[in-house]
Amino acid sequence: MKNFRVCLSVILFLGFGSIAETDAQLINAEKLNVKEPLDYVNPNIGGIGHLLVATDPVVHLPDGSIRLSSNPWPEIYDRYLADKVFSFSLRDVIRYGTETIPSWIMATTGNIEVTPAKIASDYDHDFETVTPYYSSLLLEDYDINAEYTVTRNVAYYRFTFPKSADSHILLGSNAKFSIVNNNTVEGQESVGNSIFYFYAKFSKPFSSYGTWSGDKVFMQSNTQSGSNIGVFINYSTSVGEQVEVKIAISNESIEKAKQNLEKEIPDWNFDEIKNSAKNKWKESMASIKIEGGTESQHTIFYTGLYFAGGGERLLDAMKLRDEKSIENAKRYASLPKSSLYPPVSSPGGMFQHGNIIFITDIYLRGIRNFDIERAYENMKTEFMESTKLPWKKGPATELDSFYLKNGYFPALPPDTKEWVPAVHSFERRQCVTVTLNAAYESWCIAQIAKALNKDEDYEYFIKHAHDYQNVFNTQTGFMSPKTADGKWVEPFNPNLSGGQGGREYFSELNSWMWTWYVSHDIGGLVNLMGGREPFVAKLDALFMEQYQIPKYHFLSQFPDQTGLIGNYAHGNEMVRIIPYLYNYAGTPWKTQKRVREIMDVWYGTGPLGICGDEDGGMMSLWYIYSAMGIYSDPYIPSYPVWQIGSPIFEKVTINLGNKKTFVIVAKNVSSQNKYIQSATLNGNPLNRPWFEHSDLVKGGSLVLNMGPRPNKQWGSSPQAAPPSMTSASDKHDN
Repeated sequence: MKNFRVCLSVILFLGFGSIAETDAQLINAEKLNVKEPLDYVNPNIGGIGHLLVATDPVVHLPDGSIRLSSNPWPEIYDRYLADKVFSFSLRDVIRYGTETIPSWIMATTGNIEVTPAKIASDYDHDFETVTPYYSSLLLEDYDINAEYTVTRNVAYYRFTFPKSADSHILLGSNAKFSIVNNNTVEGQESVGNSIFYFYAKFSKPFSSYGTWSGDKVFMQSNTQSGSNIGVFINYSTSVGEQVEVKIAISNESIEKAKQNLEKEIPDWNFDEIKNSAKNKWKESMASIKIEGGTESQHTIFYTGLYFAGGGERLLDAMKLRDEKSIENAKRYASLPKSSLYPPVSSPGGMFQHGNIIFITDIYLRGIRNFDIERAYENMKTEFMESTKLPWKKGPATELDSFYLKNGYFPALPPDTKEWVPAVHSFERRQCVTVTLNAAYESWCIAQIAKALNKDEDYEYFIKHAHDYQNVFNTQTGFMSPKTADGKWVEPFNPNLSGGQGGREYFSELNSWMWTWYVSHDIGGLVNLMGGREPFVAKLDALFMEQYQIPKYHFLSQFPDQTGLIGNYAHGNEMVRIIPYLYNYAGTPWKTQKRVREIMDVWYGTGPLGICGDEDGGMMSLWYIYSAMGIYSDPYIPSYPVWQIGSPIFEKVTINLGNKKTFVIVAKNVSSQNKYIQSATLNGNPLNRPWFEHSDLVKGGSLVLNMGPRPNKQWGSSPQAAPPSMTSASDKHDN
């Protein structure tokens, strides 16, 4: 025994250091493997579009005005599949193949070339780093490593060159360039009707320089203006030599751009700016903490938060922080009536007067620090005196006058040539969608009129809020087009009628989708369909209805209708509230099932992970909300409430600021345990599938007890339905 103890002591003495070292290594390895929210972000998700536009891996700050990306060449819609890059853009834009590429920068070696086809270089995703705050890739044709990071108003590039007597940096644009001295370039670019100014500094003095216009090169020229123009800078570089470029922008002046550069990046320290940008994203991502769930779900969630603009913008979207909202509301309220012509809400927009919706939404959610009287008068002016036609701005047309008198936009009679000049030649009348949206905007204005005790106005607009009923065909159960003589358009097929994108009658989608666009009065829609039971049956049918023609023909007519489950199209943001409509009809368990299905099927971690156009983060915002277990439609906000779905995380903590949090706990949640058995809000039983926005804003907790089979009694009573202009009837319920 004594010898055993001696041997054991010797073993422990000799081995203790290595054992301790191994433990320390394991502990450190575990620490190294612990991911922060930012580590999950993959900007290449969605880089292959399901039919239309893919997402861009953009480098920017959550509150920044600079958005940096690479430009593929030839112009590739599915950006992730591009094998060449011809430049790096200063202003990321959605491209459909017709827009002009914004200001760009590129590095090359060899003979000076300026056309995109000749300066493009192969690159490989395996030699690429993509994050929200920094990206790098190897320009293989030139053996140049290109890196870029960003501040709020300044793009910062670093190019690592090979040994070459002919190294170049090119800046391209459409407007004007001037070479100021041997390390400074300034200029401007035209973007639509706007002008942006820029001011660029180079870390290495120019060996020589020149300009170009089209494919013509002008050596030692220091100014150029027009379309498809630019400047080039020449260097002789050694192996591994780095040249850095800082480019500041402003929408005011070149001097302001210069001030932005001097303020935000006064020195040459690329890594310091990169780390600063990284820390800002870390702070932004910390707004939402999730626990539980899978690695893939964390990746989709935090990448979605990046696409949605970061934590701050998410909280803005949730109307929890009101600084920007108040600023925008004050700006709108201050506009004189004369400036509303052409109207300010939808400059080239779809079919909404965005300010009417925005002002109503923030007011109902408790933001009041602006002149609501002035804002209200502008809302009325826009609704009554400007056109509601899609993709148009200007005064009211005869179609608008017809609507105000009759309560619906008239459809163009079949086989009749359009005679109203203001109607967009491609977008057409979209008469049913415009009617539905006008009813919604009428409800919005009525809410403000009521709050301001404008009784006569309230009665007028609340009457128009029922106008959606004028385009609901009770015989077919669908929203349908009606001509000026009050007759339904025949023949009419809710799957296929309306031509390209359904635009004769609808906006981009078919009647199966637009029939549900009544967010302010789902209860009234329930009644139109005959009660809760027929309403649910119709919703079920939507998710099962097929296309009546081959799917490829259907998608050629409706290219925006991607992310299909039956005829429900998750790829378009306009009616993504649909899966939550079961909450209005006594079957919230079906909402819980559907939202889980959509998250599982149509969101992923690869280049095909986004099933439609991201549209400013709207696709991702739906996932973020739904994954947390709550939803409030950002596209057509109505009553200030949050609907409850089916969370995928065990715990979500929303940091509201001022040391307040709102916590969502899902007990026993799993892929199978998707159904809510019971719930409490701030410790009190909650027997309805929604709660007030004010409950979220003031902080608290929502606890959901989850199980594998639906509790069909929870939230099922008529009184449990979310708010609506009209109470839903249960006359057809068993």
